[in-house]
Amino acid sequence: MNKIILVVDDEPMVNELLEINLRRMKTPVEIYNALTGEEGIEMYRKLMEEGKKPDLVIMDLNLSGEDNMTAIENHMKGTGKLDGVRTTEKILKIDPQARIWGYTAWFGTEWSKKLEKYTKKIIGRTTPFHEFSKMVDMFFQQQR
Repeated sequence: MNKIILVVDDEPMVNELLEINLRRMKTPVEIYNALTGEEGIEMYRKLMEEGKKPDLVIMDLNLSGEDNMTAIENHMKGTGKLDGVRTTEKILKIDPQARIWGYTAWFGTEWSKKLEKYTKKIIGRTTPFHEFSKMVDMFFQQQR
């Protein structure tokens, strides 16, 4: 049976690279993508309603869709679009058992420490996509 993965990241290229690498795992997967926190919450809810509860959510912190530091700093403060922390909080309200891993370039920051309160694991984006997918595959293999 396929594992269900929801990737929430505002960068389409990151979504694509993750999907390519996750599909190379031994574990068969269905991958769903969301480009904003709002889309991620809605997709999680929809998958639950369809009986496809995600086995893993891969969450970025910066979901602003911006490269501008001022916009990102405002995003960190909770203004505008949902960031990875607030998105995670809302997913956990839908499903307190949701398994969420952070995979972000903002690893090791105060911002990532806020996400770490809710997630099982946070991995820095310095970990290459193929290595990250090996971690995911090992996690799924250990669940059998």
